[in-house]
Amino acid sequence: MFAAGGAFGVVFGCVGLLFAGVGIWLLVWSVRTMSTYRRTLREGLMAQARCLETYVSRHHHSNGFTHSQRHLIVGFRTADGYDVRARVSSRRPFVAGDLVPVRYLPQRPDRAIADEAPAGVGVVSCLFGGVMVVITCVGLFFAAMGFGAALFLGASAHDDGSAPLPAAHVGS
Repeated sequence: MFAAGGAFGVVFGCVGLLFAGVGIWLLVWSVRTMSTYRRTLREGLMAQARCLETYVSRHHHSNGFTHSQRHLIVGFRTADGYDVRARVSSRRPFVAGDLVPVRYLPQRPDRAIADEAPAGVGVVSCLFGGVMVVITCVGLFFAAMGFGAALFLGASAHDDGSAPLPAAHVGS
């Protein structure tokens, strides 16, 4: 019975490590994405793109709130002379045919962004980071509890319950 409990502890610990890994991965991904965004705004080359198409995506939340985001398909020519199409998000309304100022990094012109004032870190980014830190800590806690239980229950499985005799009574 104790061996099954030890195996359960190992599985529990592995699930905890999985949660911690996902939390760390999402935190690193969001920091890298924000860093690339800021670097593109700071160091990116400027181009005048032509708005080719627009569409709006809506995200419905469980509390009844609906979030809409405007997306643009733009086309522009890089400083090297390559024609590029990119999907950018904008807070300003554009229609097909409008000129849209964009910034892009020379190595990734397909990841251009609209040249607007940065939105800043904001409350949502801070909450996302905080939730990822909490998920990571909870995952590490469950991993420690699971592996600790596996170690304890695994050691109990090898114990037959008898106490060792003192050395003086071994020969009598």
